[in-house]
Amino acid sequence: MIERLNNFFKRIFNNDETIVFSFLILSLLLILYYFGSIVTPFLVSIIVAYLLVGLQKKLESFGLKSFWALLVTYIIFIVVSVGLLMWLLPIVYNQIISLVANTPAVLERFSEFVAMVPSTFPDALSSDPVSKFFNNFVEELQDYEISEDVEISSIVTGVVASSISGIQSFITTLIYILLFPILVYFFLFDRHEILKGFLKIIPGERKMLDKIWKEMDVQLSNYVKGKTLEIFVVGVSAAIIFSIVGLEYTALLSVLVGLSVIIPYIGAFAVTIPIVIIGLFQFGLTFDFWLLMVLYLILQILDGNLLVPIIFSDAVKLHPVIIILAVFVFGNMFGLWGIFLAIPIATFIKAVWNAWPSEKPVT
Repeated sequence: MIERLNNFFKRIFNNDETIVFSFLILSLLLILYYFGSIVTPFLVSIIVAYLLVGLQKKLESFGLKSFWALLVTYIIFIVVSVGLLMWLLPIVYNQIISLVANTPAVLERFSEFVAMVPSTFPDALSSDPVSKFFNNFVEELQDYEISEDVEISSIVTGVVASSISGIQSFITTLIYILLFPILVYFFLFDRHEILKGFLKIIPGERKMLDKIWKEMDVQLSNYVKGKTLEIFVVGVSAAIIFSIVGLEYTALLSVLVGLSVIIPYIGAFAVTIPIVIIGLFQFGLTFDFWLLMVLYLILQILDGNLLVPIIFSDAVKLHPVIIILAVFVFGNMFGLWGIFLAIPIATFIKAVWNAWPSEKPVT
């Protein structure tokens, strides 16, 4: 039995590179699990720097020298970041505060809508199970409102006040904001030295690492660049639709719709719920509400059937079941960032699996 286990481990870890690489992966997972909030700025900075390298190479293709292309790339990053920080972020933050403050009113209006559904659509809801469901749902909402109305308001007020006056949270966020461009600068300008230092840890010829990097660089670069473009296109399109209809919280909902494309399949469904609730709260079952739903549905259809195939023709090739499983597993392990980075992590695991040496050790 011991001999079989020994041969099994020899087949898996058949050279020094596999052992060191396994140790590095295990160490990285432990660091992410226990110190995820601390290393988050570093991970985000690495991703942004990776994106900016693509922009730098694009500028170099137009004839700019490497240093000037790098400098122009970083200036563009600073200008865009300052614009988002000074313009978009305050709008979204104010709309979040407004939405949280209006949550009791939204729930009350939504309960009124649910209460009128059985009488408005008696034929569609004629069966006993459906009728009981809506009646029980209305009773639960009414009981919740009667017993918790004052408490909800006080809780909401406390949450808003604490979020504004939380000195520790504010200082932490401020430090992250200040560190972010500095980290991006070093990861962008000194990336070759950082990579050389990292490669010194792994001994030998590093054949497996080279294979992993080639597969990751092709697939992940297409994915990250494509996702960034998709976020921008979908977010701006949603903002245009919501502005045309006159939907409240346009900036907040547009940002959520744009970011929802990061979470495949689940994100589009999750972000639809607040859009429907806010649309019902503002318009009721009027023409404006149905116009909002039709335009939003068209946007989702165009995104899934036109934009995604065009952008991701050469991107990562993972089965939808694997993608959904990765979202749940890594989301449970690493929280919000695990959800956002589920596909890159799954792509990395696939690359490691494909590159792992399978030959038997020489005895």
